[in-house]
Amino acid sequence: MTKPLLKPLWHDFDAAWYRTAYKDVLGEALSLPDEGLQHWYETQGAFSGHSPNPYFDEEWYRRNCADALEGVSNQTYRSGFEHYCKRGYKNQSPHYLFSERYYIKQGENLTPSALMQQGYKNGYDHYLRVGAAEGLQGHLFFNPAMYQKHRATDDGLEALAPFRHFLLADRSLPDRVALSEYFDPIWYAKATPQSHIMVEYGYVPNLLYYFLSDFTPNGF
Repeated sequence: MTKPLLKPLWHDFDAAWYRTAYKDVLGEALSLPDEGLQHWYETQGAFSGHSPNPYFDEEWYRRNCADALEGVSNQTYRSGFEHYCKRGYKNQSPHYLFSERYYIKQGENLTPSALMQQGYKNGYDHYLRVGAAEGLQGHLFFNPAMYQKHRATDDGLEALAPFRHFLLADRSLPDRVALSEYFDPIWYAKATPQSHIMVEYGYVPNLLYYFLSDFTPNGF
């Protein structure tokens, strides 16, 4: 028997998070009530490349989903997020540290049909609601056990599972500590000076993001 489908955590606009994430560009919109701010996002922020919540990375999605980028360009979609909600959720990656394809290969209960039977929209829905808390890994470059060792324990977010904690924690953390055994940010910063410049000037949030978006194995 199929369980009733709940709205995924990645589906909703998060007004409180949005105010904090885009406080430097919102201007007068910063003081809007939640519904007004959501309308501002839908009419202005979405097309400009803003993310609606901490779970979805608009810039990453447009960079890695050609269909979404084309749809935004020709105004079929207001944003990559709209594309993801309508069709991309089936196989596209909504965040630079979550891979739908990688996740659903970790068990028979994570196949699309099995997830639907359990009441989940997709693998990312399952990961955010229960998988992360169970210690499952959503991406090769995010090891929950390693993150647990490095994350802050007094930031008011202690109750959150590793990945959800990461989404709400300091965005520069991947510049200081390794999130997996496959990436050493200290070494990478020394090996690729341009990556540090990109982070310093705000073009990318951190070194790991830059590495994953511009991965060139022959360059090392």
